[in-house]
Amino acid sequence: MRTGSAKAWLLWMVLAATAGGCGFHLRTWDLESSVESAWVEASPRHELAEPMRRALRQAGVESAGGRRDAALVIDLMDQRQERRSASVSGQARAAEYEMTYAVQYRVTDAAGTELVPAQWIERQRVYRVDRSNIVGSNEEQVLVLREMREDIVQQILRTLNAAASRADRAG
Repeated sequence: MRTGSAKAWLLWMVLAATAGGCGFHLRTWDLESSVESAWVEASPRHELAEPMRRALRQAGVESAGGRRDAALVIDLMDQRQERRSASVSGQARAAEYEMTYAVQYRVTDAAGTELVPAQWIERQRVYRVDRSNIVGSNEEQVLVLREMREDIVQQILRTLNAAASRADRAG
């Protein structure tokens, strides 16, 4: 028995060393060197505004005091959220739902020059409905929506990274 646990421990150590040695790391964006400060412009009810601000802070971007003080302005212009039945059960009830979340945004620089024109980003996910566990199904819906928002935030950060790189090469 002790030999088995020693082998398991050794296997975990080898896997940990291999994962670190292969260059595995969590995806983050280092915008600090290319974006001095940013401002997220959005309506108070826009659900992506706070996750976007948090992601910018995590990427090392300073939050500007306002639109005029920012090197980049991310305008979160509009959002849509929809849910529709994707499949039905034998009892003619929804067995799966398809969630769609879309955000329209644009990016400008301090002078108001449009770096990223207004565009929509949309994500879709399908989740199962468990009629015997409605609370769990509702939690699944919340989780799916949160994941779609995070995907969209990451896509906007990739776009910011590319726009900042283009601006650095041009300037």
